[in-house]
Amino acid sequence: MTKQKKINNEVIDRTSFVPDPYAINWWLTLSIVVIVAAILLLSPPLVIFAITEVMIFALYASALNLLLSYSGMVSFGHAVYFGLGAYGLALTITHFGWSIPVGITAGPIVSAIFGMLYGALAVQLTRIYAAMLTLACAEVTFAIAFQWFDVTGGDSGISGHVPAMLGLEPDHFALVVLLVVTGSILALWRVVHSPLGLTIRAVGQNAERASALGRGRKRIQLMAFTISAFFSGVAGTLFGIFHGNVFPDYMGILITVDGLVMVILGGLYSFGAGIYGAIIYKILDNLVAHYFDYWQFVIGVILIVVVVVSPSGIAGLIQRVGRALKRGHQ
Repeated sequence: MTKQKKINNEVIDRTSFVPDPYAINWWLTLSIVVIVAAILLLSPPLVIFAITEVMIFALYASALNLLLSYSGMVSFGHAVYFGLGAYGLALTITHFGWSIPVGITAGPIVSAIFGMLYGALAVQLTRIYAAMLTLACAEVTFAIAFQWFDVTGGDSGISGHVPAMLGLEPDHFALVVLLVVTGSILALWRVVHSPLGLTIRAVGQNAERASALGRGRKRIQLMAFTISAFFSGVAGTLFGIFHGNVFPDYMGILITVDGLVMVILGGLYSFGAGIYGAIIYKILDNLVAHYFDYWQFVIGVILIVVVVVSPSGIAGLIQRVGRALKRGHQ
């Protein structure tokens, strides 16, 4: 009995030091934040603006990736929650006269509310039908923002409700964006790797089997949709503050397409898809547009080459390189 107890204690001692593969690597996270912060403090304004935009769209694409890679849903109108975040901020200040901090808080909440409403409709359908319904909801919202001039300003948008970048220096505002985006992406990581996240993945991979286990598809997908809309609203609110204005185009189809391209380019079924995709896509967008008149054609060709060479995107390419390096050291 004593020998068995000693063996059991030894097993417990050994397993207690096994690292959790889903735990956040705080040292790596802190290192990345410090490096990016140093780059922001040492860079000229033009580079700071570019990095700030990349960070905002990395959050937006990561929020969309929660649906595409894990929940089994496709949203063809996800920019509506990005735009509603910016409009939630602007309308709260201009029409209700509330303070800027209240407006900043209201932006993501408005996105989450509309995400819950539109998501409740979308989850009634499946596959392409649900995706087309998300597009229809986005188009209706875009039309209201575009035509309701007395409230939304129509195609003229809303300007002057907040100073661009809250009146901060570009590097200081970029540091604020860095902290908000980092915290939001870490929150998404915890969601994906929580019991709720595992349930979302189970529903996304096999909804029938998850339902048989008592995990209703509609309820779980609606939760994922609402969470994704909330963090898309955070990104949209930051974008509205970044430019100091808001236009109907913020919820237009082009920003939805940008998000979809970022996730696919980054690599579906990888948590980092939105981050990798935003970095590569926005770098291409800024560099190619600067040197080529037909920049959209050039970007399209580059994206086709990347997808053909690595169907699993940048994340898959990084994994293959990592495995090759590991084999080389063995």
